[in-house]
Amino acid sequence: MASLVEVIFLGTGTSGGVPNVSCLTDPAQSCGVCLSAVTDQGRKNMRKNTSLIVRFRAPGESSSARIRNILIDCGKTFYESAIQLFPRYGIRELDAVILTHGHADACYGLDDLRQWTLNGAIQNRIDIYLAPETMDTVETTFPFLVDAKNATGGGDVATFKYHIFKEDAPFSINGLEFMPLPVHHGIYFTTSKPYFCYGFNFGGVSYISDTNFIPNDTKARMKGKTDILIIDCLRVGATHPSHFGLEDSLKTAREFKPAKTYLVGFAHRTDHYQLEEGLKSLEKDEQLRIMPAFDGLRVGLQDEKMITESSWIDPERTVILK
Repeated sequence: MASLVEVIFLGTGTSGGVPNVSCLTDPAQSCGVCLSAVTDQGRKNMRKNTSLIVRFRAPGESSSARIRNILIDCGKTFYESAIQLFPRYGIRELDAVILTHGHADACYGLDDLRQWTLNGAIQNRIDIYLAPETMDTVETTFPFLVDAKNATGGGDVATFKYHIFKEDAPFSINGLEFMPLPVHHGIYFTTSKPYFCYGFNFGGVSYISDTNFIPNDTKARMKGKTDILIIDCLRVGATHPSHFGLEDSLKTAREFKPAKTYLVGFAHRTDHYQLEEGLKSLEKDEQLRIMPAFDGLRVGLQDEKMITESSWIDPERTVILK
């Protein structure tokens, strides 16, 4: 059985990221969140596309073996995140990439992975796990990453091997099992049918990056298997047409009662520091441990009795007893 070591938040923002250029150049200077994001004091408001690194040891591997790395989502800001965080946290080889859906903030950084496979610089190929509809998007957007015959010359392209997962069946990567968690992420404007994004349950973690509705069948897959909840939260307030608001995120945390809940996917008017302070009372009043994640947050999970939190911003460790 594989054992989780930690998860690292590469990004915690929406597709556009934070800060917004429109706010930084606004003569009125009215968006305090964006203005603070470019300062040392407010850098937890600097948010790239939501993305996660899952680090674990494969079954039978010793503590001296290389820690395995799985990247969940590779969006528009992935390369910038990798430059900032991979050297700090000793991340190099990617054992796999899992895509949650086909939006730009989830998969438009795939071409940046060429530096991993170029002349075998780090590895010869990268395994990509994705749903059939996401595969259709990748094939349309990056035809040269699906079939090298579609490349036009002038440079090598990344080498991928694609694996299509089923929405109702788990899949395993080096012994770590992932159960897909299909959720609604808005609707198709032409048909009004839901657009599906895929969260995943793995090693006691339920990860749902983009949703405005969690179906009951999906909730059933999370019941009794959600020690850590990582959940979408676009803004303080009610549901957005394609995302959870804080009210929805809190309702989900109360339903599953995890040891700790981390919020991701924030828009630019959600201030990390104010939200973090506002949520502290929930632990005292409801025994609900919940906080906004931030880019670079590292959550240690290898001890069954505790969770540890640290980051390059806050090197001191916070220990949470389960």
